Amino acid sequence: WAGCGRDLYEAHPVFRRTIDAIDDRWRAYSPTSLREGCFEAPQAALDECELAQPVIFAIQCALVELFKTWGVYPDCVLGHSSGEM
Repeated sequence: WAGCGRDLYEAHPVFRRTIDAIDDRWRAYSPTSLREGCFEAPQAALDECELAQPVIFAIQCALVELFKTWGVYPDCVLGHSSGEM
């Protein structure tokens, strides 16, 4: 949803670094910022797969890195957005 993860981005440096690193890589291939998509895009834009899927990926990666700082080390991570696993 629009703004998902904004509070985590502002409060947790590791979450912020992960989002920023993914966005930096993403921007090498796309004019669209995933960081802006995560925190500034209107819901209508996030309803479209072309933005929603990479934004969800970035948030999932940032969550895994944040969990590690809390001592949670997942053996694997699965996610879905539009039906894929």
